[in-house]
Amino acid sequence: MRAYAYAKVNLTLEVFGRRNDGYHALRSVVAPISLADELEIETTEDGALSSDTGYDDDLCLKAARVLRSLVAGPGDLASRKGAVIRVSKRIPAGGGLGGGSADAAAVLRTLNDLWGLNLSRVDLAEVGAQVGSDVPALVMGGFVLMEGRGEKVTPLPNPAAGLNLVLANPGVPCSTKEVYARCETRQVDAPSAADRMVAALSSGELGRIAAAAENDLQAPAIKLCPEIADVLASLRTAGLTGVTMTGSGSCVFGLAENEDSAMRISARLASRGIQAWAVQTLL
Repeated sequence: MRAYAYAKVNLTLEVFGRRNDGYHALRSVVAPISLADELEIETTEDGALSSDTGYDDDLCLKAARVLRSLVAGPGDLASRKGAVIRVSKRIPAGGGLGGGSADAAAVLRTLNDLWGLNLSRVDLAEVGAQVGSDVPALVMGGFVLMEGRGEKVTPLPNPAAGLNLVLANPGVPCSTKEVYARCETRQVDAPSAADRMVAALSSGELGRIAAAAENDLQAPAIKLCPEIADVLASLRTAGLTGVTMTGSGSCVFGLAENEDSAMRISARLASRGIQAWAVQTLL
């Protein structure tokens, strides 16, 4: 079976203090976007699980193993379920787009069907929480509010129409660990950027949505990787609004008035040597 693993953007990202498990507590409005990896998954009955990603921390394999362990007891026939996973990468690694998590989410959804497990999206999101912080949101699909370290996901009403975005990659790696270490955390009772974004999305007004975009990790990421600021400035100069970094970086995005505008701007940025895509949020 072929499956698409859709990347995400954080329309808002608020960072609070550390939890007992060592992760920072987060609150974020997350939306999947049309940029995607393509997966080909073939089931086997020999119990073997394999992936061609080549990553040491292969979230695809981890997702498959966790899913199988939850539905198969010792000696259970389900424990013989295997899969061969092949990934065609289009989502840039280390850009804050959740590429590895998107692949893992696609594996969970696809194996749920191929293995005949009949788990709900809510069930799969709970499985995904054991795989990676962004996985539950990407398993759920649509606009969601992500809280905790990512394990708590609440579906949000989808806006009447998708958002047209221009996504750009500064092309520099940005250490997630170092970005978080330099972030000034919020107080729990601070005004909620997520609430403002949810209200803006409900209004459907592009100006309100742009004004609500916010990311607490952007400032520390820029200190580590000044190239991010240069690309942010390029997007603003190009006429995009709500220009913001996604995740812990280094990719950034901005809102365009329509698809044609997004395509023109992304082509203009590409002509200047900036890797850019015209994308849409998925409902």
